[in-house]
Amino acid sequence: MICYLTIKSDTTHVKKNEFDLWYETEHLNEAMTALMARSAKRGWIKDTNFHIAIYEFKNVESAEKAIKSKNLQKLIKIFDDKWNKKVPRTRELTKFVQMI
Repeated sequence: MICYLTIKSDTTHVKKNEFDLWYETEHLNEAMTALMARSAKRGWIKDTNFHIAIYEFKNVESAEKAIKSKNLQKLIKIFDDKWNKKVPRTRELTKFVQMI
């Protein structure tokens, strides 16, 4: 069943508008392609500095393969270099077991 990788970024210590533009024009598509995700979407938790990116995979196995990949390690380096390690992130996999 479908699995999602959710990445939550705390942008408190960077310029939110610059982060938003970079994610829109560069990073979301780059990450979706590198991780071989089926789709990607992003947004902000309302009234916070928390950015959420969600990547969809056909199943948990393909999501786990993506998070263990060298491509993810490259993306992490690009991200950390771009934002001087000032944007802490969490990564979570969600495996859906029921959809109506």
